[in-house]
Amino acid sequence: MRVAVISDSHDNIEKIEKCIEKINKIDVDTVVHCGDIISPFSLKRFKTLKAEFVAVFGNNDGEIKGLLNVAPDLENPPVKTNLNGKTAIIMHEPIFIDELSGTVDFIFYGHTHRIDIREEKGTVIINPGELCGYLTGNSTFVILNLLNGETEIVEI
Repeated sequence: MRVAVISDSHDNIEKIEKCIEKINKIDVDTVVHCGDIISPFSLKRFKTLKAEFVAVFGNNDGEIKGLLNVAPDLENPPVKTNLNGKTAIIMHEPIFIDELSGTVDFIFYGHTHRIDIREEKGTVIINPGELCGYLTGNSTFVILNLLNGETEIVEI
C-alpha cells in the first residue's frame, strides 16, 4: 500500500495536473492533501485521481462552502484516519506534533512549504513540501510505502 502526500497546491493548475499525471502512473492507493488547495476549481482537478483522495482545509482555504460543494468529505484539521491498519493524523499547520508523536503511526502536515521527513517517538512525520513551488521554487510531493516505511520525494 502506497500513499502520496501532497500539500500547498495554492491553485497552481499546471503543477496540480502534472502531479495528478505522475500519481496516476504510480501504484498509489490513497492521496492525502494537507491543505491550502485554495479554490473549488483547483479541487475539481483532483477528481481525476485514480486513488482515494483525503484532504483537510489549510489556513488559506477561504472558499469553504465552495470547496465542500466539490468535496463534501473535506474536514478541518487535525483529522485522524486509518491507512491499511496504520493510524495517521492529517493536519495543515504543524501544531501539536510533539503531543501527538508516539500516539499514531504517521503525522502528515503542510503549511511551511518545506520538506520534513523524520521520526519522533515512533511516529513518522512527513511534510511533503509545496506542490505549488511559489516559495521555494521546488514542486514536490512524497510517496510513502506503508508496508516498509520507505519514503520517496517526487519532484514535479
